[in-house]
Amino acid sequence: MRTAFLLALLWANFSARSETTLQPDRIADFLVLNQVYLNERGPYRMMIDTGASASIVRPAVAARLALRPAYAVEMETSAGVKRVRAAILDTVRAGPVEDKGIEVMITDLNFPGADGVLGQSWLVHHDYMLDYRKTRLVLDGAAPSAGIRTRLESADGRPRVSAEVNGLHQELVVDSGASILVLFGQMSSVRQARLVTNLGPVEAGTGSAQVTIGGSFHRRVKMAEVDASPQPGLLPAAAFKSVYISNRDGVVIFVP
Repeated sequence: MRTAFLLALLWANFSARSETTLQPDRIADFLVLNQVYLNERGPYRMMIDTGASASIVRPAVAARLALRPAYAVEMETSAGVKRVRAAILDTVRAGPVEDKGIEVMITDLNFPGADGVLGQSWLVHHDYMLDYRKTRLVLDGAAPSAGIRTRLESADGRPRVSAEVNGLHQELVVDSGASILVLFGQMSSVRQARLVTNLGPVEAGTGSAQVTIGGSFHRRVKMAEVDASPQPGLLPAAAFKSVYISNRDGVVIFVP
């Protein structure tokens, strides 16, 4: 009964929302909101990262907010796993949209000019579209009428889709915090590079891969391979004109 009640409450929350368009800055492949208020203080600059299970604030921001760590969580990046302090923000407000009880990790970022990250602990409250062509973040709007539609799955709270990479099945996390396709496993690429993550750089092989989604999207994209245990790869959201993710209906729509 409790599960049914929570699902009904979440559905009512979605149904009560109206469409909101926010105008972020685009910095390379990343979207950054300028006017975000945390616990009614700010504004702060927050990067949108669909590949982050929790949101993040820098320690200096946490100090200004008098935000006290309540527990520790594991922060996972391509470079590995690290335990970091975490807390709950009373409110997060972007434009007219306000959400309550948002988990944040307190740690530094390898992203200059941003005060933190809005990850899935905030995004999961909404259906949302990352529109790279018009540089918009649309919350709780209608689904696009055209595009490649596929099922939304979850990997540790992050949006995940099924795909084929070089003809082989691969689970991919839709990641607005990635600028290149990242795969995990034994490296087969010859060229070497350093992949920058929030936990520091990690050695990676580089090359390209053929990605197929939904049987109709086929594209060769730049790829990095990290020598690590197999896990879902990272699909850069900016490889598309827009990406629509519906937590309510469980779908992802890519507009190539």
